[in-house]
Amino acid sequence: MNSNTSPALSEPVRKVQVAAMLDHLQSLAKGKPVNSLAELIWNALDADATEVHVSVEDNEMGSPVEIRVLDNGDGIRLSDAERAFGNLGGSWKKERARSARSDKRLHGRDGKGRFKAFAIGERAVWQTTFQDKGTFLQYQISGQLQDLSSFAIGTPTPAAMLKTGTAVTIDKINESLGIFSYGGSALQQLSEQFAIYLRDYPNTKITFRGDMVDPDAVQRTATTVPLSSFTTDSGVRVEGSLEVIEWNFAKKERKLCLCDANGYMLHEIEAGVRPGSEYNFTAYVRSAYIARLHDENVLALEDLNQDLARLVEDARQKLRGYFRRRKAETARELVDEWKKEGIYPYSGDAPNALEQARREVFDICAISVNDYLDSFKAGTTKDRKFTLRMIRTAVDENPEALKKILSEILELPKDKQNDLAELLDQTSMASIIEASKTVSDRLKFMAGFQELLFQPETKSALKERKELHKILEGETWLFGEEYLLTSSDENLNTVLRKHIDKLRPPGKKRSKKTDAPVVRDDGSQGVIDLMLARELPQYGRTRKEYLVVELKRPSQKIDLTVKGQIESYALAVMKDERFDTKNTHWTFIAVSNEMTEEAAETVRQTDKPVGYFLSASNYRVGLVTWAELLQASVTRLEMFREKLDYVATKDQGVALLHDRYKKFLPSTFVDPRDVRQHEDAREL
Repeated sequence: MNSNTSPALSEPVRKVQVAAMLDHLQSLAKGKPVNSLAELIWNALDADATEVHVSVEDNEMGSPVEIRVLDNGDGIRLSDAERAFGNLGGSWKKERARSARSDKRLHGRDGKGRFKAFAIGERAVWQTTFQDKGTFLQYQISGQLQDLSSFAIGTPTPAAMLKTGTAVTIDKINESLGIFSYGGSALQQLSEQFAIYLRDYPNTKITFRGDMVDPDAVQRTATTVPLSSFTTDSGVRVEGSLEVIEWNFAKKERKLCLCDANGYMLHEIEAGVRPGSEYNFTAYVRSAYIARLHDENVLALEDLNQDLARLVEDARQKLRGYFRRRKAETARELVDEWKKEGIYPYSGDAPNALEQARREVFDICAISVNDYLDSFKAGTTKDRKFTLRMIRTAVDENPEALKKILSEILELPKDKQNDLAELLDQTSMASIIEASKTVSDRLKFMAGFQELLFQPETKSALKERKELHKILEGETWLFGEEYLLTSSDENLNTVLRKHIDKLRPPGKKRSKKTDAPVVRDDGSQGVIDLMLARELPQYGRTRKEYLVVELKRPSQKIDLTVKGQIESYALAVMKDERFDTKNTHWTFIAVSNEMTEEAAETVRQTDKPVGYFLSASNYRVGLVTWAELLQASVTRLEMFREKLDYVATKDQGVALLHDRYKKFLPSTFVDPRDVRQHEDAREL
């Protein structure tokens, strides 16, 4: 290592000019003091240093007046000095990815790190010793903030100490750098920045004011989580990982550090995650794609790069998931106490991933209530059991109600509500549970609906308009997720008025002609059962799609008479000049349990889509059975059903129909719960 005294220069120094605009150099000489110091340490590590010592000289008031970074690296060869200090962006590190002597990964590649010295003080001196053909030579390089475009390079002379290395001394520190003083947070921040490097190279030693930079000594946990891979529109494959380090010291800033694949931090942004004040952490996103963006000088534009935004958002979602698990882990001891007391609302192990997610969300909310509400802890066993049961019901059946329960009923503190809202975000487990409940409820509905349609007792008793019609008004997803109910049990004239109102420009009054009836060829006005619609935004206009459904009771087969009825509806619309047939597409279908062979033959035409006997550019008319419609719905939900590992039973489906549509069900359609209650009473 070099001595602490600057060598005398035996020959006059020579000046090198930096090939860059002054305003650009001035921008490089700015930055956070700790980040600037870290750049100097990185330079030492890239020079194969195994030891880097940062010393600080204070004045009488305890404020730093001089910073010195001393390393035992290879030093700066004179042949490299002019290129290193005279050409911005001409770093030798661009030519290789690893150090020559110890084959360690290199950090800097842009030749900008040396300018960061001037973000700390106005003057910087590099005193370096290198070896050339067995001879140790030393010389000095100096620069000043007032003249960033030039550096003075001395002439090498024989070194007094036969060790290579570099000492960077920075003085003329005008600003108060309390962060570098005793009691400042520089040591902790350096631990953040070099955590991954020091873990990968444990034989490397970095000290600050004589104390070791040792991330292991100040970290609580360290976890690596894989990120989702994807391919950008330009064909670039993006892969990465998230490393989360929790610290045992308090941190005001929660950062998401964007790093290259080796873990070198190239940019930092807000973590965007609030797991609670008890967690102090730094998260590192490691990806070669980040290094690519850094090389293109667009890494700081994360808001404008949708692929980087996708990577960052995935990291944030994984970070939220990590802290949900951490909270669930810390809850285990308290949960065990609740189980012993008999107030925990779950029993046994979670049977599947969905149930595990529910319990995870429940535990997070319940622990928060226990930690922040003295009234809960002081309550009776009965009261606490009721509170936990209420939270469970919200998690199981209506996750959105959690917010209201926690804020208005239990009066959880506002800051804690914010922390929970972050964890139970729209893309969190709460929403997964809510979406999963929707899927499982639909599977139950189809199981019960099939019983209603095909049971001999109910098939003959079920009425079209008063029962079947009313049930389907609330379950239009059966005909496609894209459709919403617009008309129900209305004649074609009413449909026309609604249709014209939707398409008429704002402010334009309805024509009297609109009120004239829409008639079929026989002069009658048709009454439709359901009309569903969706909008498809297009350039310059909006295209609308309508689905008209003619429902038949399960006991009535679709025959040629029914075919003629739905065909007459379609032709009445298509022939009526008041219907906009240019910006709309119409689908007309008749639905029942069965179809006669004659009717079925009409929808097997080779030149028509399957299920349709009429097809044109702006309309189509078809016939379909409930078995076909339900199978299409099952197919749409099958992927989700497999993920949930869920099978809906007949009894569950029938019970759901009774809960939702009891007043529209035939008396012959019996609720299985009533049967069980009757059997239980009889046994008693």
